[in-house]
Amino acid sequence: MIFTLFATSLVFFALYLYTWWAKREKRQVELRKIVDRKRADRAESVKFARESAQKLNLDTRNKIAALEYSKLKEALQNGSISCIDAVRTYYHKAILANEKTNSVCMFVKEAERWALEWDEKAKDPDFKKPPLFGLPMSLKECVPLEGYDQTRGFVQDTYRPTKVDGVLVQQLKKLGAIPYVQTNVPQSLLSYNCSNPVYGKTTHPMDSTRTSGGSSGGESALISADGSILGIGGDVGGSIRIPCAYTGTTGIKPSHLRFSHRGVCGSVPGRPLINSNDGPMAQNVDTTVDFLRTVWADTWITEQDPYVPPVTWNEDVYSSTKKLKIGYYIDDGWFTPTPVCQRAVMEAKQILEDAGHTLVPFKPPKVPEVIRMFIRAVCVDAGKYLSRKLMNDIIDPLLYTQVVLWMVPVPVQRFFANIIKTFFPRFGSLMTSLTLSTEELRCTYADIEAYRSEMSNLIIEKNLDALLCPVTVTPALPHVVPSKLFAGTSYTAIFNLLDYAAGSVNVTYVTKKDEQDLEDNYEPSDPWYALAKQHSRGTVGLPIGVQVATPPYREETCLRLMREIERGVTGK
Repeated sequence: MIFTLFATSLVFFALYLYTWWAKREKRQVELRKIVDRKRADRAESVKFARESAQKLNLDTRNKIAALEYSKLKEALQNGSISCIDAVRTYYHKAILANEKTNSVCMFVKEAERWALEWDEKAKDPDFKKPPLFGLPMSLKECVPLEGYDQTRGFVQDTYRPTKVDGVLVQQLKKLGAIPYVQTNVPQSLLSYNCSNPVYGKTTHPMDSTRTSGGSSGGESALISADGSILGIGGDVGGSIRIPCAYTGTTGIKPSHLRFSHRGVCGSVPGRPLINSNDGPMAQNVDTTVDFLRTVWADTWITEQDPYVPPVTWNEDVYSSTKKLKIGYYIDDGWFTPTPVCQRAVMEAKQILEDAGHTLVPFKPPKVPEVIRMFIRAVCVDAGKYLSRKLMNDIIDPLLYTQVVLWMVPVPVQRFFANIIKTFFPRFGSLMTSLTLSTEELRCTYADIEAYRSEMSNLIIEKNLDALLCPVTVTPALPHVVPSKLFAGTSYTAIFNLLDYAAGSVNVTYVTKKDEQDLEDNYEPSDPWYALAKQHSRGTVGLPIGVQVATPPYREETCLRLMREIERGVTGK
């Protein structure tokens, strides 16, 4: 009797699995057809941009292409360059960058019309040009742009175009900027590689076997490959700063309340405390400063979204010559960076000291606990939302490791965590991150608020104006590694949990000596350290950035220090 019952149960379970698998396979066929259709649409988009760019005289295009940000902006203002010529030039530049990196999702066809409309208005001698008049800008794919998808790398979300521009895009258009291209992201946005089944894999401009970072990897690759002069990324755990550090570009994640989030489609909806922050990405700090100085010049954002406090740009703080006190660290106590990442911080420290600032050692408290709190609060529901999305989609192979963790029931993870801790303590610790209950999640929110208070007290007690530390634990990694090395995001994730402003600026490049130091002085004490060491080999010549962070509403101080570091490096 028992055997018969067991056999019957087994048959029903097998039947259930077969039915589920057959249904999933049918869905996969449907999704692949959607991908084929979308990629054909992208090919048409590239064709349109190429044909538009070819309407421009070659000499004119080359002249515009050679202009740095301030010169292009000046030429658009004085009328020596038309908006349509600027857009067509950047169509061309983005096509070339895309051929190298696969960083483009879709070109924005309306950019041509918007440019012509601005040029027509400029014919009126009484017309006052807005401050970003005619400036071509790239947008991360998840930035809400009317008429265009925000897929976040999910096939199921293609052909669901955004109905209304996000508040930031509305402001960009009002200020005269022209969005001309959308850039690629990793599936789910919760990875620092850049690949999805819709648009494929974005590669590093200097090494196609390595990632340009994520989740704003399309932006960083496009900017680094000279296909964009200024773009908008988003950051929930390092998604602006890691791509910038990997590709030698610069960007800042403001505290989230300085921009509107209305209509923004995040990686996991309904997530409090850990917020995704829009922010500018560019080839240098001055460009990001000019952009933020412009969009924060008044309270327009607050007038559209009353949840954004009326905090405007503070030029006195940015231009101040007051010497600051800065805490620095090269090891957060959770994941020791490779030698080159530590060297970059020490070189930035020297630059700031040479400028007259005081730098003192600092150690952020409880970083292992911070990482667990961050993962729990980012996923909110123990990964249920993400796992449901992914099981109804084509899963990008580069995401497999993360998907497995989301799929394993939390009680099972907790059980095995106790075993794994005995031989791999750090991984065992992270296996207790996803929440078991709403009560546990509530306690985590309380812990995050307590940690913010603790850090605030520490900053005030030590009289610190800013913090200086690594962005990442390695140079740019091969595409498959980020999903295996999520623990390496501790240097960026902490500032999302704190809601601090934080930016990345390039300082140096990997040298042969750095690789020798890696071999001689970086001992892999567990599998994560082994991964970091193994995949940091063969990176000579790749960029290395550092991170500056400040408490909320002190973005101007953060940018001032980023600028001073950049000028100390470049001599400009």
